[in-house]
Amino acid sequence: MKQLITFSFLALALSIGACQSKNKKETASAWPSSCGNCKASTECQATSNTAEAGVYYFHGDRKCKTCKAVGTKAKEIAESLKVKFFDINFDKENNKELAKTFHASSSGLYIKSSKSGEIQDLTIFAFRNALNDTPAYVEKLQTVIKAELQ
Repeated sequence: MKQLITFSFLALALSIGACQSKNKKETASAWPSSCGNCKASTECQATSNTAEAGVYYFHGDRKCKTCKAVGTKAKEIAESLKVKFFDINFDKENNKELAKTFHASSSGLYIKSSKSGEIQDLTIFAFRNALNDTPAYVEKLQTVIKAELQ
């Protein structure tokens, strides 16, 4: 019985960590304290002059079920609202600088505003809701895109 519990716990821990980088446990914690725009909420905002306005989905070479759902839905919504969608594999060498701009070292979803130039990190919300509460995920993403990119 102890072995079953141990193996169950190990399987759970591995599945939770499947989408996480070994350098970053939670998206919000990767933002430097010096950005000046960080909030205690799950959404951090920073500015960037090097990236175009649009929806940015960052991922690695391997994607779990949740990663795929976040990216697929975000792309569908961006295309339906006629805004730019960027599918960025941060494991590819030519995308490393862009990932640094967004402070993305693991899978993430970001919106770069065409109005203010701010970057909104929707990663935590997206990964919590893309599979578990898809309507809430879609509604929030549509609201943010309409407010920031249209």
